[in-house]
Amino acid sequence: MQTEKIEGIVLRSQDYKESHRIITLFTPEGLVSLIVRGISRKNTRLLTLTTPFCNAEYHFRKGRGELLSFHDGTLLDDHLTLRHSLKSLQLAGSLASAILASQMPGKPAPALYLLYKAYHKQASHFKDSDTLLASFYLKLLKYEGLLTISSHCVECENPSPLRIYNGESFCSHHASPGSLIFSPLEWELLLQLDNSLQFSALSGLTLPSSLSQKIGTLFSSCTK
Repeated sequence: MQTEKIEGIVLRSQDYKESHRIITLFTPEGLVSLIVRGISRKNTRLLTLTTPFCNAEYHFRKGRGELLSFHDGTLLDDHLTLRHSLKSLQLAGSLASAILASQMPGKPAPALYLLYKAYHKQASHFKDSDTLLASFYLKLLKYEGLLTISSHCVECENPSPLRIYNGESFCSHHASPGSLIFSPLEWELLLQLDNSLQFSALSGLTLPSSLSQKIGTLFSSCTK
């Protein structure tokens, strides 16, 4: 049986039976699940390759179902620096959860993979984890076509929308009940987050906790 290979980052790792693990990878080809056999404490290489947040090239064989069979792997980055602080680990976990919540198995996403990989790399040293996570939520929703943040209301061109409903920007006169409401300062920061193309620009932003919570609520409502 032919062996194939793909680069991926481990989002989830589950023990299976006595010496197996099933890992979920995010790859340019989307979410992929591999079964890895022969896991043991002595085999540190396999332990590393199946640990959450590990980035590696995985060699596998296809079977009859969606679960692929691991054959070999080449480590690219174990991201051990994430384990230097609980905050970094939590941020990496939140980024991974966002991918798991929004992506379907086998749905190719090469551009999103590169975006996730860049944010994942920042998780170990970015100063404000709330800002980085909020930015990723917005970029992911925008990538999926679920969110358009505008400086004007989509109905009347009012320059102060301050409302989001079904992923679109509305003013108070045209927003539907249940819209997410933002203050003028929050909307200004929301636009800055949405338009930021470099991490250096994000590093200068400090978000009020209310805005971080609203962006988290927005992400959850759009990905249900």
